[in-house]
Amino acid sequence: MAAVNGVNNTKAADPKAANILNPGVLGGKKRVMVDTYTASALASGSTIAVGKSLPVGAIVTGVKLGFAALGASSTLSVGDAGSATRYLAAASSATAGTRLGPDLVTGLGYVVTGTSDTDILITTGGASITGAVAIEIEYVVE
Repeated sequence: MAAVNGVNNTKAADPKAANILNPGVLGGKKRVMVDTYTASALASGSTIAVGKSLPVGAIVTGVKLGFAALGASSTLSVGDAGSATRYLAAASSATAGTRLGPDLVTGLGYVVTGTSDTDILITTGGASITGAVAIEIEYVVE
């Protein structure tokens, strides 16, 4: 059995200039954005912008997506203009449900750069959707 340290634990233990951590990584302030949308025959491939723009440097720590039964063959993903699936990969929304994420390693702890990643987008796929969608985005800032 081995005892190892995470990257930030190692940096915090050796506080030299090269190891200065983003304040949001250790001891940051958690913020939450909540939004809802009710779709009516919203076409596949559409995007739903939710919440407000994330501040540059924000670290996304969680996404909760809830939805009604939106229609046969329909899917939802959560990302941004840079990657439609950064936080939640496309999955069925044909029956009512809730998804928690990020479900992709690249989305957990993603640091917003301010290029094409400041606005959270829900992207529809597979078929048009009709019904309610709710989302909660958790992120950390200094």
